[in-house]
Amino acid sequence: MIGMKRMRSNAMPATRSAEDTPDWRSAILADPSRVLADGELMNALLGARHDGNVADLNAAARARLQREITLLKAANEDLQDMLRGNLAAQASAHAAVMGLMDEPTLAALDRRLAGHTATTLGLEAVRVCLEGITALPRAIAILPAAPGLKAAMLGEAFERLGTPDPRLSGPIYGVQASRVASEAVIALEGRGFSGVLCLGSARRDAFRPSDAADLAHFLARILERRLEALLPR
Repeated sequence: MIGMKRMRSNAMPATRSAEDTPDWRSAILADPSRVLADGELMNALLGARHDGNVADLNAAARARLQREITLLKAANEDLQDMLRGNLAAQASAHAAVMGLMDEPTLAALDRRLAGHTATTLGLEAVRVCLEGITALPRAIAILPAAPGLKAAMLGEAFERLGTPDPRLSGPIYGVQASRVASEAVIALEGRGFSGVLCLGSARRDAFRPSDAADLAHFLARILERRLEALLPR
């Protein structure tokens, strides 16, 4: 705020009462943006010093700038954390895919999905539920599913992220179901099979409805190619 001084004539100084003096300080403190947004006025006032009746607009501008810098720093840190997380997720997905490409049989692919793939992706469990296939001996990850499971879990959608359906989590994840707090369910469709890829995480915030599922879809597409090559025709 500033104390406004009037021009004086050579005549006797006029007197004014406190009631006639505008309360500039209270007005500007109530809405400092009216002054701070005026470049010409700010140039005239920068350097105003604080005394009993004069507001230090320089300090107000610095405080405003400091708040904006703090907010920008926080936003930048959040962005960097997100980018680091995305890069780490991409690296994990690529490593998981490379492992899947090397498996020569369905049994080996099942072991890879249940072990290395789940560990690499930081998941509690990975399940591939396929409608109409014959159960594999001692399979953990590649499971037969009743017709209609895909429609029951996804409807017409290609993905679902969020909290597991308690009616289905037991049959899908088995003894690990109680430890799965969130999941990504991705549609699978290939020559001779239909089903879902279920990625279960112990973290509640690992898969949220608002998240993108690009990496999960990437994994699903690679898995479809491997299943087409390995499933009996």
